[in-house]
Amino acid sequence: MMIQQMKRQQREEEILSRLDDLTYATRKQLQVINNLGGDRNAHRILLEMEKDKLINSIRTEQKVYFLSNKGKELIGSNQGELKKSWITHTLMRNDLYIKLGMPDTWRKEKQVKWGENKLIPDATYMNSGEYHFVEIDNQQTMTKNIDKIKKYKDLSHIIFQQYNHRPTLIWATLSSVRAQKITDACTKEGLKFIVY
Repeated sequence: MMIQQMKRQQREEEILSRLDDLTYATRKQLQVINNLGGDRNAHRILLEMEKDKLINSIRTEQKVYFLSNKGKELIGSNQGELKKSWITHTLMRNDLYIKLGMPDTWRKEKQVKWGENKLIPDATYMNSGEYHFVEIDNQQTMTKNIDKIKKYKDLSHIIFQQYNHRPTLIWATLSSVRAQKITDACTKEGLKFIVY
């Protein structure tokens, strides 16, 4: 019995730590990222954690989980106050993280500075020694997206001079119209990019 209790506690702490990294996540996302098995098993685990007040959930189109104060305390999280306006953006970033194979070097919202310029990509990771920058197009205006693309062009030149490779800019959007505009802007600036 003691071993099962320890395994449960370890699994719960792993889920809490992952939620600390992700901010918000759906059951399906946690199921894949934390390897929770089938739907019923994942549902049972998250329900137990909710009953124990380690996590909270809200229902949008689907149930979305986040750390409770008790869960934050248990793992020593310094996660600040959460905003519901972040949910769609965060879930899109999580889906892209899974789609890209859950890179070990994935870092969310880490500032990049060069000269007088700075950018805060939604995520950054390395793949085969090359930089990849992730942008989630959810509520941003196209004007801001175009401005970002121009900054990425400048950053791309700096990275090429220093590391001898061109970084890949990865965009995720829910709109085919916006995807085309982003594609056109990245092509015009000569960037290496992918749009999902």
